[in-house]
Amino acid sequence: MKKIAIGILLLMIMAAMPASLLADTETSAAGKQTESESAYNPLTFVIDDTHCYEAMERSYQDGYLPAVQENTAVIILPLRAEGEVEGKTLTVTPELGSTEGSPFVYRNYQKTVKESCQVPGNGGEGQWIYYVRLDLQLADGRYNGVYPVVLNISAKSTEGIASTQSFTAYVSITDGKSTEVETTQAPVVTETKPQSQPIVLLSDYTVTQEPVQAGNEFEIHAVLENTSQKLAVQNMTITVTMESDALILLENSSTIYWDKLGKGESKELVLRFRAEPKAEEGKYRIQLAMSYDNSEAVTLGSSAEMQVNVMQPLRVTGEVPAVASSVNAGDTISLNFQAVNMGRGSVYNVRFELDAPGLIPTGSAYIGNLEGGSAGSAEMKVFVGSKNMNREMEEGQELYGRSSGTMKLIYEDESGQEYSEDFFFQTDIQELVIQASTPVAEADGVNTGQWWIAVGVGAVILMGVSAYLIRRYRMGQKDGER
Repeated sequence: MKKIAIGILLLMIMAAMPASLLADTETSAAGKQTESESAYNPLTFVIDDTHCYEAMERSYQDGYLPAVQENTAVIILPLRAEGEVEGKTLTVTPELGSTEGSPFVYRNYQKTVKESCQVPGNGGEGQWIYYVRLDLQLADGRYNGVYPVVLNISAKSTEGIASTQSFTAYVSITDGKSTEVETTQAPVVTETKPQSQPIVLLSDYTVTQEPVQAGNEFEIHAVLENTSQKLAVQNMTITVTMESDALILLENSSTIYWDKLGKGESKELVLRFRAEPKAEEGKYRIQLAMSYDNSEAVTLGSSAEMQVNVMQPLRVTGEVPAVASSVNAGDTISLNFQAVNMGRGSVYNVRFELDAPGLIPTGSAYIGNLEGGSAGSAEMKVFVGSKNMNREMEEGQELYGRSSGTMKLIYEDESGQEYSEDFFFQTDIQELVIQASTPVAEADGVNTGQWWIAVGVGAVILMGVSAYLIRRYRMGQKDGER
């Protein structure tokens, strides 16, 4: 009785609660559920179409077909997970279609596959994939034809969310009975030979702007070839996908339709793209998935991949020092330079060089490599001499006076291509002046008429300074060559 009384009391309290409070509670719970769902990233699987693994004659992008041997059809499906898989395990369940006319022996082929490291048969490093292999037993009375097998893949993400996908493989039976209607004529014994199916491959492609600068539009000219010299394909669709949203397809649709591709025929596919301004530098993959019918309206498929190299535009600004309007021969001046990388990508071997008659730098002002958005500075020592020290001058030209020259900013991209910008300046080089000693009066016992002694001393000093200037200039040239 006491428990019944407590239950009745609880019901009375709930009945007295405002309906808005109950609604708020339900809304809060629903909101948490929606928030949890919005944070969920779906788990998906994609085919590793570039490698050829055990029991495969060729990779998927080269037109893989399941092998049929000794009354067994072997289907290989190499999968990569995009997302974290619970227990690193998936389940594959094949659908063999209707039992009527089917070449397969029906039984339970469902199996569990764990992620493993598989070494491609065509060379290369081991790949961590889900190596799905199904060995389907074939019936003795099977008929020739192409039979689709749907592989249903199921797995759970690490968040516990279930994910399912389906992939279709086509098993070609060529060693069975003919499907042609029997006639009353005597049977003719013929040897049944397997007929190869047409494969469409990407034989070549070119990018109109290589490398592509971020923010620019470009085109890819892809050549698709029907490798069969006997069979044409029809009802062909080409689906274009990009691994990154840094590339935008500018066509009206990501699926292109061709009604026919003749035997041995090649055809050009032109695709227009734009690289987003914020695209990081590097290589981006573009996939082509091709689906087509053979002459018997059996759907076949192949895939291909293209790569585009994207780089950020180079924007480097330089700050050069002001050279005094007048400099003295024999002096050494210091110049400070600064460069700023205004772009997003890196630039390399940033440096400044000076070139002007009579101004002899000991080398370049080398800053080095600059990442996007960074700056650097360097100093240059410049010796002031006569204008003929680093120039071949015509007869009669002045050794001193007005000198015009350039300060050049130089930098390179990642491929080693050089870019430069010139800054012009002018200065007056003042003649080297050597002060003579003050004459001493004859009363002090010195012959003032021997003025030529001071001139001789001055000449010796001038010759010494000239030799010093030439030596410094040659040393500067050697440093610049290094």
